[in-house]
Amino acid sequence: MSEYQYYEFQALDRPLTREEQEAVASLSSRVQPHPRRAVFVYNYSDFRGNAEQVLAKYYDAMFYLANWGSRHLLFRFPAALVDAAAMAQYSVESTSRHPPRAITVETMDEYVVLGIRLDEEEGFGWVDGEGWLDRLLDLREGLLQRDYRVLYLAWLKGITLDPTMDREALEPPVPPGLNELSPALRTFVELFGVDANLLGVAAEHSAALKMGAVDEAQLRRTIASLPVAEKDAFLLRLLQDEPRLSLSLRQRLGLMESPLSADVVPRRTAGELREAVDFGAKDR
Repeated sequence: MSEYQYYEFQALDRPLTREEQEAVASLSSRVQPHPRRAVFVYNYSDFRGNAEQVLAKYYDAMFYLANWGSRHLLFRFPAALVDAAAMAQYSVESTSRHPPRAITVETMDEYVVLGIRLDEEEGFGWVDGEGWLDRLLDLREGLLQRDYRVLYLAWLKGITLDPTMDREALEPPVPPGLNELSPALRTFVELFGVDANLLGVAAEHSAALKMGAVDEAQLRRTIASLPVAEKDAFLLRLLQDEPRLSLSLRQRLGLMESPLSADVVPRRTAGELREAVDFGAKDR
């Protein structure tokens, strides 16, 4: 069977400039300059650049698929808009000196890059990467809103793969809404092969989503509390077309104590979750 590698990048917060488009297009003669998207497909060669550096410099989302069993999903965020430490809680703890990096959270200049990587050897029954990233883009918006369900799902997958996993490691905070997955989250479960039985056990500790909108009166009160100089600064940033300014303002006004914050529940160990669905039997 021939080799197949698929790379897709998308720019969400702002389009690429003409110079940036040409820099990306220089990586392959088959890629045409585009302000929002670039796709690279390889059957007998490889990507000429460093894919993660290309993401960090130009784009907000990247998807990689290879027919030998690799699926990578990466998002770039403005560092000021995310809590990198909170996202890093979902890394799988290993007893190995060289643990697999299934979930990475890295700061690169003014950005945070989140990577979710799955590398399995059994390959796929299909090899077409087209269309997957479009179905997953809402996950980035959720993460900006402090919805960490995709990270918990990635952690669940990780504890079924790593033979050196620390079985006594406590699970990360269980986000609400695991019993009511969005279309993007269901796509992630399908693509990354999250076990349905394991998800069912994990979801027993997941509260229901509480999506409460802030009313206009509260918004007016919180805006009125801002110093005039700070309001002027926000207006200037608005006129300068700063991406995601609404989210920055909501954070400044203290409106990001999200309904997605997890309730305090007893935390289970990774081993307990695995054993609940007999994943641990072959390791004992």
